[in-house]
Amino acid sequence: EGLEEWAVCPVCEEKCRLSQADWHVGTCLIKKCASPSRKRKFAEVGERDRPACGPDASISTLWSVLPETRKVSSPPPSSPPLFISPSELRPPSRLGIALCGERWRLPTTGLDSSPARGGGTRNAVQVAAPSKRVDVMNSSLPPKLLRILVPLHGRKRDSNDKVFVPMPKDGTPVNVVREKDNPVDSRALLCTSLLAQSEKLLDAEELRNVLGYLPRQVSTHLSPLIDEGLIFLTAWSRSTLTDTPMLLEGSSTDGMIELSASLCSPTEVLREEQLMLVASSWSAASQASEDAHVGLQEVIRRRFWSAFGRIRCSAHAHLLDTVEVCVLETFHRCSLRAQRLAFRLLQRKATWFRTSSLQYSEIPHIEAAVDELRERGIVLSGDDREVDENMEARLSALKSDELIILSKRLGLEHHRNTRKKLIGTILSSSRDISDSDGGQLLFHTWLSIFNGRSSGMVRLCPVLLRSVEVVNYLTFLRPDCGLQSFVLEDVGVIRYPPHGGSLDDGSALFTSRSDLDAYLSVIAEASAVDAALDAGDEKTALNILDTNIFPWVNSCSSVILSLKHQNFRRRFEPDWVRAKMATIGITLLERHGRLTDAVAMLTRLLSCPICPERRGTWYLRLIINSNHLGRLKDATQACDRALQDPWVRCGDRLGIQRRALRLARKVKSWGTLGARWRSDILWEAPIDSIRAQALNGSVREKKRYCTISEVGEATVSVEELAIMHYAEEDAGSWRGVHSESRAWMTLFGLLFADVILSPVPGVFHGPFQSAPLDLGTDSFVEVRRDDITKILSEIRRGEGPKIVRDVWRRYYGTAIYGVSWVLLSLDELCDIILGLGGAALAEVMGLIAEDTSGWTGGAPDLLLWRHSSCEPKVKAVEVKSKNDQLSDQQRAWLLALRDAGVTVAVCRVSF
Repeated sequence: EGLEEWAVCPVCEEKCRLSQADWHVGTCLIKKCASPSRKRKFAEVGERDRPACGPDASISTLWSVLPETRKVSSPPPSSPPLFISPSELRPPSRLGIALCGERWRLPTTGLDSSPARGGGTRNAVQVAAPSKRVDVMNSSLPPKLLRILVPLHGRKRDSNDKVFVPMPKDGTPVNVVREKDNPVDSRALLCTSLLAQSEKLLDAEELRNVLGYLPRQVSTHLSPLIDEGLIFLTAWSRSTLTDTPMLLEGSSTDGMIELSASLCSPTEVLREEQLMLVASSWSAASQASEDAHVGLQEVIRRRFWSAFGRIRCSAHAHLLDTVEVCVLETFHRCSLRAQRLAFRLLQRKATWFRTSSLQYSEIPHIEAAVDELRERGIVLSGDDREVDENMEARLSALKSDELIILSKRLGLEHHRNTRKKLIGTILSSSRDISDSDGGQLLFHTWLSIFNGRSSGMVRLCPVLLRSVEVVNYLTFLRPDCGLQSFVLEDVGVIRYPPHGGSLDDGSALFTSRSDLDAYLSVIAEASAVDAALDAGDEKTALNILDTNIFPWVNSCSSVILSLKHQNFRRRFEPDWVRAKMATIGITLLERHGRLTDAVAMLTRLLSCPICPERRGTWYLRLIINSNHLGRLKDATQACDRALQDPWVRCGDRLGIQRRALRLARKVKSWGTLGARWRSDILWEAPIDSIRAQALNGSVREKKRYCTISEVGEATVSVEELAIMHYAEEDAGSWRGVHSESRAWMTLFGLLFADVILSPVPGVFHGPFQSAPLDLGTDSFVEVRRDDITKILSEIRRGEGPKIVRDVWRRYYGTAIYGVSWVLLSLDELCDIILGLGGAALAEVMGLIAEDTSGWTGGAPDLLLWRHSSCEPKVKAVEVKSKNDQLSDQQRAWLLALRDAGVTVAVCRVSF
């Protein structure tokens, strides 16, 4: 007995043998929640089920960093395994910190000395050096910014291509009018020769003096500065200078404006972030003015060919087949006007186009451009019919009166039918005939609308469409990105971070073109499901899943189905997307009462090593559904397996532990007590109460409130009401923001900006990425362990404000994962960091770094801070109305923040 290890139970605080710690703690937890009469029964059952002490007794995993995996007996070969054994899954990467506030884990000596898993230390990845972008923000901003020269767009012309309003003489002052109510562009800046008042539209008399508009890619950066009252624009007319870039065919050369700006307030009055906003926005406008001389369409064309050339020289070159490369090279040899017309058509949603209706100001002689594209095979005429062609696209190109004529010739009813119904009736009639005869009849009838020849109708070559889709995807690595995505930065939608030499062209995400096609095909199915759900059509979504996804789930087997990659590249496998779609399908099955089918699918998914990040969700749904079906034994077994699975994390683990306690009380079984437990899984956060009346309490929608003392004066959301309450002196005079996870993710993005953008091999494949591909996976920690450890050590030492200010200065306005530049000011962020303290902030940031995707949701609604008499303080508050309940992930956040030392509370609004 003297040689056996002993421990102190965190529930009853009594000594127990380490070999029996799991059983002892679980028993104490159940007794803690049981009535006195049931405690005796638990004690009797517990004595019978108490594990034997001896040399073969399993060592408790209560204080270990990772749970000890159990040997699971294999089922008969004829039946699929009920669950995959945890030993078959590679455990996720760990930083060695206490996940979800599990204080009973083995204490660590700090992240500074945390070794890499498997022994030895990892080589540190070099953190990206500060960007070498031009820093126009010096110690003091000059009263006048550098001048930029831009062309005017939207110049009004008559039928003879003569300008209605000629430009004033060179050097003549020009007024810049802010048009907030412009129906086309809310950031429009209009140039006029009159001293028109800003903030209003011009009347008919003033329209005679309109010179044109500033280019959209320039005004999108300058308009916010004008709206905020930060700058005042002055402009002069300029003639075309010799050093101005040559304008392309179809562009105007007689409208040039020179812009300058002055600060509306002295630099001493402006805040630091306001000065950074002015400097970064003016610098972006200056860069955008260079592309404005050629127009956005020309920028799209140039960047597409640049992306195509980069792919041809990268490890993805094999993903474009020979035919596609040949078509793209032929397209590239076309004339400028032919290329520009094709790029215009590539950005339109329609399939067939009427040549007579194609009109673009930058493309003269469109008929000649169409003829050239047709000769080179880039566009196809309407006279040619492909095998198995979808006639719906041809019908959609017809006008309503043409569809009626077509219906008459086919002998179909056409009265009082909408355009959509007419097309559906025509297609269904052609299907009633045999496939070949019906398609031929419809095709020739369609041609008869154009007197037997439809050379005036053209469409792009399918090979060109497919090759452009592949180039776009390999450039942006997002399936929803089209050609317009090349200029999102120019029009102010996003500002990508500088990558310098960190782009990796040496590693391919797909081993073959068939893998890429399979992945894009599954992505298209997922998009169809999302579109159906967004439209509220669950029946269509369920039909798609029943046809394509559920059969795949039923065929899942851990033997024949496994991921090709064990790192972040598994995200680019079709089975990864199918697993995510299956999760959506399970939710729909539960909603339609098909719980038995949902349980069968969940069991199949858990028997495969697919999408391990979702195993916690699958286990939780399996336990809940089994409980609803009355299968308490199956639910208990699922709890036992889930709590031993290293991929069950965050709120899922906490929720399973809470449900395991309820099941153990029902079935009086200790089988679920062999895994780690929290001694405080039933802990409830302190309650702050507010009395308020919901104005729409009887309606099932987000509640609007007014305080009892201010009925009828103002309505606010429940979160705004809570902020007003905490701002009162009696409640502590807190300052706050309704941010949920945004504030924490902003802190994470700012503190780890250089780590996120560090040049790790294989994670940056193009200039249009705001985050590495491995962010949100366990691979993120694996290769950056030493760098993350270093940042967390600096945060503990109180250097958080210094890091944030430095990153704010270098990257302000840049798209960095999680960062919101407008949610909180720089000073407010520093106040929050000081209020949290180095140790608490490092603990929370470590959790997010270790499992970014797991901690993205569920954070408390409000983040409050204040300066007390002793030191700054921070408080996190989850706001709930009268009958709302905390989710498992919200409980996990509250526990993690509490264990880190942050004050937390739940604000209950009642009336």
